[in-house]
Amino acid sequence: MGQGMRLTVDAAMRARDVSRVRAEEEAPSPPAAPPEPVKPRRGEKRRLAKRRAAARL
Repeated sequence: MGQGMRLTVDAAMRARDVSRVRAEEEAPSPPAAPPEPVKPRRGEKRRLAKRRAAARL
């Protein structure tokens, strides 16, 4: 993949659920549990800290 939009697991799961054909009498599935926290990428904490500091100015 190039530098375009990133496809997240959540987006892929939503796209799959929306495109799935359901029977009329079938009840929709309950919402999924919230995702577990993911370890930030290398340098992400520093980048976010710099962004917050710049926003305070």
